[in-house]
Amino acid sequence: MNIALDVMGGDHGPGEIIAGAVEAARAYKITISLVGKPDLIQAELLKHNTAGLKLPVVAATQVIEMEDKPANAVRAKPDSSMVVASKMVHNHEAQAFVTAGNTGGALAAGIFQVGRIPGILRPALISPFPTHRGFCVILDIGANADVRPEHLQQFAIMGSIYAKHVMGVNNPTVRILSNGEEEGKGNQTVIGAYNVLAATPGINFKGNVESKEIVEGGVDVVVTDGFTGNIFIKTAEATAKLMQRVMVEELTAGPISSMGAFLAQAALRRVRARMDDSQYGGAVLLGLNGMVVVAHGRSRANAICHAIRVAKQGIEQNLVGKIGEVVKSASSPVMGQIDDSALSTVAT
Repeated sequence: MNIALDVMGGDHGPGEIIAGAVEAARAYKITISLVGKPDLIQAELLKHNTAGLKLPVVAATQVIEMEDKPANAVRAKPDSSMVVASKMVHNHEAQAFVTAGNTGGALAAGIFQVGRIPGILRPALISPFPTHRGFCVILDIGANADVRPEHLQQFAIMGSIYAKHVMGVNNPTVRILSNGEEEGKGNQTVIGAYNVLAATPGINFKGNVESKEIVEGGVDVVVTDGFTGNIFIKTAEATAKLMQRVMVEELTAGPISSMGAFLAQAALRRVRARMDDSQYGGAVLLGLNGMVVVAHGRSRANAICHAIRVAKQGIEQNLVGKIGEVVKSASSPVMGQIDDSALSTVAT
């Protein structure tokens, strides 16, 4: 197994990215190709004990920056770490591409270089989301701002496959994010998707779900457009950070509360662990002809290690093959309409 890692992306690259790669190579006994500027990579590798680890360096002289327009940057920077890494997947030199860089750049590189699974209309970003009962998965969380009902149908199918084979959820439930649980609530896309999903065989569709019900854990797979999903995820992250901040401020506000915080240290550590998103490793770009994992831009070494683990799991479970088989055998006519407008969504 060979996983191509873009070491130039993210807020803390290349140092934290390479540290995560070293950790993953040691833990999982796999090859991790470090794609980026060789002099920077070698300097970082000298800081670690890499004896016996498979960490080949693959040269890439350019970098797609966070402020770059994704599709334009992919075309203008053919020797960027993202493009070189995604080409490795296309050429079967690697089975996965992992990055903490520009999400739009990863999507554009994935579509242009790795290519879509035949029959897939739009790739979608899927990510685990912590709930009171454990976790669910949400897609799309940023790849497609505008969608049609047939796109949400494929998101539901891909999300169900991911939840079952990667997350280990038997017969996962699927619901559409809406402003009400009742049938008929939502905008025209949600209402249309409700009817399409209700008639789709092979998924356990349970209707609409409100955002407040997601955190309670009443669903396994949530489907939505990338605009709504991205706002939902970012609002939830910001709220969790706010709660942690308020707790720290109040628990250290005086001697009595500080004593209580001291006594509750173990419980507070467990709370932090349950809310820590680094263990989820990032979002997977489903629907491409290879594994593409997009880690959070603020990822540290531990999060990068987990992102590599997610890619490894997807390869081992043949996630791409399973999605391809289901799409190929689907009888619904909307499943065969290839949608090249997906390319325009990454132009900006």
